[in-house]
Amino acid sequence: MKLENLESLLLDRALGELPPAVLELLDEHLAQNSAASRQAETLAATLQLARQAVALPPGISPRPLAWDKLRQAQRRWYWHGLMREVLRLAACAVLGLTLGWYAHAPRPASALAQTTRPEPTTAPVVPGESSSGGMAADTRFWSLAKLQAEQRTRPAPASHQGSRYRLQWDSPMKMPRVVEGKL
Repeated sequence: MKLENLESLLLDRALGELPPAVLELLDEHLAQNSAASRQAETLAATLQLARQAVALPPGISPRPLAWDKLRQAQRRWYWHGLMREVLRLAACAVLGLTLGWYAHAPRPASALAQTTRPEPTTAPVVPGESSSGGMAADTRFWSLAKLQAEQRTRPAPASHQGSRYRLQWDSPMKMPRVVEGKL
């Protein structure tokens, strides 16, 4: 007999799960084989010690689990978690709507924007040149004076009077485009 088959049969014998015909054949084999007999005794002793270790003391009966209380606690934690997530979502929505409202609300024109622009000088301003022949301090590439001078010398087209331009960017994979919209 193979060792794997013998071990499974010995375990089934110790647990009392063998049919009577197989039990008689196994007892005959154990009577003829002393090594298998010692292994069967060791397995039976180990199983008896395991039963004693997990056995409850006399007079104490195992109490059943309170499934209803466990289900109620689980439902309560589920609803608490759900309400916490709903409140987080509501707080984010309120914050987003508030910031969007303040960002979108029209602002009153400042006093600087209401002032009239000064008339252009009689002599045209040429960027990058000065009367001394070098770069003037106020007409450098990024200077505000240069920008204002270019805006004064460049007339606005008549078709764009009263219109507003905005930049529309549909996707980071495409180039942005300028869209004209009415004020």
